[in-house]
Amino acid sequence: MATESQTPELSYDKPLPPVLELTKPFWDGCREGVLQIQFCNICDLPWFPPAEACPRCLQDDWEWRPISGHGTVWSWIRMWQKYFPGWSPDEYPYTIALIKLEEGPYMYSTLVEIEDQ
Repeated sequence: MATESQTPELSYDKPLPPVLELTKPFWDGCREGVLQIQFCNICDLPWFPPAEACPRCLQDDWEWRPISGHGTVWSWIRMWQKYFPGWSPDEYPYTIALIKLEEGPYMYSTLVEIEDQ
């Protein structure tokens, strides 16, 4: 997780999914440079994507907590074709990765500032 002095100035002009009441805290955190996911207050399970109840104990007693933002790339794919609006031709190809977060859940992300291989 970035500290205040490390928080990058982010500008994001790509399409995003609809912001629902359930997902609003996630997107609000992203706008502030804070990655956060849900944690169960009963069994302490972290999970992503957002859900109304804990996937382990099925309780609806949970909260959003900031996480480290660190993880391991489990898989990746290089996108060469335009599937979604919002990307200009000079932004292709781009890399999408499946990340296993240090806290346990998996999350997809675009990889940036990596060397072509």
